[in-house]
Amino acid sequence: MRLFASATLAISALVMPHAPPPPGGDALAALAQPPARTALATQRIYFVMTDRYRNGDAGNDRGGLTGARGVTGYDPTDVGWFHGGDFKGLTGDCTGKTTGLARIKDLGFTAIWVTPPFAQKAVQGDSAAYHGYWGLDFTTVDPHLGTDADFAAFVDCAHSLGLKVILDVVVNHTADVIIPGGGSSYSDAPYRDCRGRVFKPAQYVAQPFPCLRASSMPRPPVVFEPERALKKPAWLNDVTKYHNRGDVDFSSCSPQCLEQGDFFGLDDVFTEQPAVVGGWAEAYGAWIRRYKVDGFRIDTAKHVNAAFFRLWVPKILAIARAAGVPDFQVFGEVFDTNALNLVPFVRDRGLPNLLDFPLQDAAASFAAGESPVRALVTRLDDDDYFRLPDGIAPTPATFLGNHDMGRAAALIRDRSGASGAVLLQRDLLAHDLLYLLRGAPVVYYGDEVGMMGTGGDKAARQDLFPTQVAEWRGESRVGSGPIGTGSSFDALDHPVAAHLRELGALRDEYPALSTGSTIVRLSTRSVLAVSRIDAAARREYVAVFNSGTSPVTVTVATATGPTTWTALLGSPIVEGSLTLTVPALSSVLLRADSQIPLRPPPKPALKVAGDDLSDLWRLSAQAAGTPVSVAFAVLRKGKRWQRLGVDDSPPYRVFLDPRRFAKNEPVHLVAIARSLDGRVELSKVMPFTVRRR
Repeated sequence: MRLFASATLAISALVMPHAPPPPGGDALAALAQPPARTALATQRIYFVMTDRYRNGDAGNDRGGLTGARGVTGYDPTDVGWFHGGDFKGLTGDCTGKTTGLARIKDLGFTAIWVTPPFAQKAVQGDSAAYHGYWGLDFTTVDPHLGTDADFAAFVDCAHSLGLKVILDVVVNHTADVIIPGGGSSYSDAPYRDCRGRVFKPAQYVAQPFPCLRASSMPRPPVVFEPERALKKPAWLNDVTKYHNRGDVDFSSCSPQCLEQGDFFGLDDVFTEQPAVVGGWAEAYGAWIRRYKVDGFRIDTAKHVNAAFFRLWVPKILAIARAAGVPDFQVFGEVFDTNALNLVPFVRDRGLPNLLDFPLQDAAASFAAGESPVRALVTRLDDDDYFRLPDGIAPTPATFLGNHDMGRAAALIRDRSGASGAVLLQRDLLAHDLLYLLRGAPVVYYGDEVGMMGTGGDKAARQDLFPTQVAEWRGESRVGSGPIGTGSSFDALDHPVAAHLRELGALRDEYPALSTGSTIVRLSTRSVLAVSRIDAAARREYVAVFNSGTSPVTVTVATATGPTTWTALLGSPIVEGSLTLTVPALSSVLLRADSQIPLRPPPKPALKVAGDDLSDLWRLSAQAAGTPVSVAFAVLRKGKRWQRLGVDDSPPYRVFLDPRRFAKNEPVHLVAIARSLDGRVELSKVMPFTVRRR
């Protein structure tokens, strides 16, 4: 997507003597339908590194291997090695609420996301594959984590408790087995087929792929004899199924290098090849068929070629439907805090959903008191770039910290300088944002007992069971003291855990907090107020967040009008229609005691302009007053009215991509406002010429 720093561009309208009639009847009703939410929107996800949760079977600690840690990968005293956690430990007895899955359910979660369970290359360099991202055999469970039967029992227990199971999967790379000939630095030499002819892989993603010879790859691959048949499925042992370009250099890498280079030396799979697309679909589809898992989180999605997910995701969803998992969810990891950089992965590349790194950055900064609320409001507004004709509202997986960047409390601590009770307040405030704003909250294991750590990666992957890592025993925790030689499972009443239960119960009781539209009511440097609208029940909820160190009194405009309000979270002082005082470093949630009055929708005023941040055309509509949804539709010559997108959170906008139209194609546009009771109003039909930008 091309970015612009210039001001908004004016439209070019095509004046036609006879405007077509606006949509009507059943067609209008279909176009005007409000946004739908995916099954992901209602989930609260516990993200756990299986090796670090709990050791349920000491017999598998070394993965069936013998010898020193350089062979077995096991050293529970070192942060970079296997520590003994496994699926038996994670499952527990499926009833006790102190350790296993029943504990996770009791914390208020509805889903569990586990690091890749697949068999690994146990040791690479000076570390082990405890994290699961060095896969060798994608057909079975890594023996350090247990057996296939243990995994099946884990999934069965989760499902019996009402927990969804999300697997972390990797399509970008496998473990490091291939040695790049001629050196490991990245080579941008062109690909040549078996006859020596230069070709571009992107031109063959949906047709027969050119034959390849290992000797003509940019870095001719070398594999030592003992490792030539290690990988499963067997096609992964074919060295021509890898890009073989050498390592990504993150300081000077081109877009091609980011997609085709080896990520930290790991074997980068040649995902442009149709055989690879089908191979990965079958390999991971087998886990859906066999275990009925409920979703995938896609690791390193940023580093996969642009066409892969458009081809692979439909295969995965078809396998899931056939296996009896109709609401299978897929979300990808694109580590970028600029929302505009994420847009192509949904609009163009075919990823259904993403982890919300931009919201993570904005929420952590706001909760830390580091930045004003504007970044949060901007991120919510940027949802409009992700609105597509299918009418699915953007509901990404949201989070505060993770296994790569570090834990939520540590990030807030480092940004704010806070400690003690103040840091705890800021941490709880951050979790309020996570649960009361749109999206599917993801909480990283251990955050619920105050784990902080000293940084990201290995420094943020502590043991929940009694740790043998000396430095972890003395690490500070938010809301409690260091764990010492004790077990984190004994922290039954930790304030963060208690707060997560409270927030989870609120989302269970009031569905609008998961699936309702969002209206930003107020934003100052330290205060954000939003309404969440339950359209079906015509009920309004107002959440107010104060990251300042003093109480604030605010007056919030609402759609409900004069009514009384019930406090569901926090202890606000409420006066009049909705004037309230919010304590320092805290949040409140209120529910209107009356329904939103039924009103006809306003006639929307449609505007079209060139977007100043992208190469898209921005369609917007003014529709002040009662909560509405606004759909935008286009009429092309010889076709019917088609929806471009629908928005139920002001500002009402969708974006038209000129690449989807002929150059200078004449079309007509209309905006359709729909009230809570289904009444509609249309804008004037606008003629428009779709110019490239």
